Amino acid sequence: MKTTKLINMGKDHAQDAFDMARDYLPSTHQLAKAKMKMDKRLTKGVAKVMPKKAKRMGLAKLIILPLAGVLVGLLFAPKSGKELRTDVKSKFIDAKDTAMEKEKEWKEKGVEKAQDLKENYMDKTTTEHEDGHSNEAESAHGNVHGTPAEPTEDETIPADKLSETLDDLGYNSEEELVEEENK
Repeated sequence: MKTTKLINMGKDHAQDAFDMARDYLPSTHQLAKAKMKMDKRLTKGVAKVMPKKAKRMGLAKLIILPLAGVLVGLLFAPKSGKELRTDVKSKFIDAKDTAMEKEKEWKEKGVEKAQDLKENYMDKTTTEHEDGHSNEAESAHGNVHGTPAEPTEDETIPADKLSETLDDLGYNSEEELVEEENK
């Protein structure tokens, strides 16, 4: 009977201790909430202290980590080292050959395009010369009035174009122009 009484007393004391602990100690929910707040503060503190260069490392990680994963996968592949090296070497050779072929194709296309443009230009100029006129400004034939080749106030007119320019402006000679300016 004494043992039963001792066991019951122990249960009562355990229940009292549990109730006291529940009243004075925080619950697991409160502990988890406090831990989340502390983690958040810690993260903010670390982010403030962390240099900008380290923050930008996130992009580098997006590139480097997958490549590292591929490398590790290759290293632990079920092939032997010699087979793996020959496979990698053949892939690099294939990629190099493909790149060289593309380069040749693009070079040939560029040369063909340049030749086509040259032929079109040559055909255009030969038909203009055969027709006796050109779509260009008449400055090539001497009339510079109203064209981009017409000199502005600060420019001088070349001696061989002076008479043509005077004709374009409606003067018979240089003296006639000077007399009108003096008036």
